Amino acid sequence: MKAIKILTHPVLLIGSFLFVLISGEHFGGFYILYLLLALPHGGVHAMLALAGVLLILFSYIKFKRSKKYLIEPVLNIIGAACLSLSLFFFFYNDRQGYNAGTFDQLVPQVTFVLFGLLTIGFVIDNLTGSAGKKPANDKLSIL
Repeated sequence: MKAIKILTHPVLLIGSFLFVLISGEHFGGFYILYLLLALPHGGVHAMLALAGVLLILFSYIKFKRSKKYLIEPVLNIIGAACLSLSLFFFFYNDRQGYNAGTFDQLVPQVTFVLFGLLTIGFVIDNLTGSAGKKPANDKLSIL
């Protein structure tokens, strides 16, 4: 049970997202570098990543993984979707295929698979973890 709690921890998901390896033709690095470079220019992938990280961190700080409120898993799932869409748009908008080497090399693929598995576990935990639990004080509450 502790292993599941560790593998579905929001900070682990965010960390695996930010440290996905990207391999370009001449330059490669962690995804956080590409996000920081695109953020001042308003890149769609950077805005989605920022929104996803903020949603997951807000949910984690505000609710402390109590899973008593309906809004917590909703925020977590929307945040995880934003993270995944960020990676999708990053590669979709790469028309010249500059970062296509990411899909040819083993280590970047491993980081993608790791992020994907952690995301699936995180979403499943949020869908099933809150089922059957009563809200605080037996009141129907969003926050």
